[in-house]
Amino acid sequence: MARIRVLEAIAGADFSWAPGDVVDVSDEEAASWADGHRAVLADEDGDRLVEVRYAAEDRAPVVVGEDGQELEVIDAQVEEAEPPDGEDDGLSWSRWRVTVRLPAPPTDGGVPAGQRDPADLENQDPEEPDVLFNPDEHSNREVLAYLDTVGEQEALRVLDTEAAGQNRAGIAKNRDQVLDAARARDAAAGGVAGAERAADFSRGGGGEPAPETRDW
Repeated sequence: MARIRVLEAIAGADFSWAPGDVVDVSDEEAASWADGHRAVLADEDGDRLVEVRYAAEDRAPVVVGEDGQELEVIDAQVEEAEPPDGEDDGLSWSRWRVTVRLPAPPTDGGVPAGQRDPADLENQDPEEPDVLFNPDEHSNREVLAYLDTVGEQEALRVLDTEAAGQNRAGIAKNRDQVLDAARARDAAAGGVAGAERAADFSRGGGGEPAPETRDW
């Protein structure tokens, strides 16, 4: 024998069951009636069996974003819930509590962070960036590619931000090398500027303008 809890009114030639009724039936009848719509299997107290009530926990939910792309489900649990207004018919209600990982928002021309071409980072003017470069939003390779284009001040800012955040070993171990290269770029930039000024003076006749002298 098996026991079922009736979910929908069921009537036959010699029986009539109302929602909430707990009925003892044969195993064959229980397999037929307990389909989750008309009735469910019940325990000795008439409550829905635990394995039936929480069977949904074995099926991970699929969550999609507005663009139709499936989101990563980090955690999903089924919990008991109060019935909706007007639906207090004695049934047990439950709901999903789902935690998903949202995609990183676009940061440059609509391209999500972490998917930018390192070549774009190299071409970005380090003196006047559109937005401050955040290493937490980029892979090791992208961070190192960006650091290979900036001066010491910006390199220090990015390295300190990285150390206070993810602190990835692949970046931290290159700190001294990155700073040495950044200082060299700063020095080279200063040397080029000086050479350009010297060339300008040469084209203008050479040297700084001399003070005017007169014979009296």
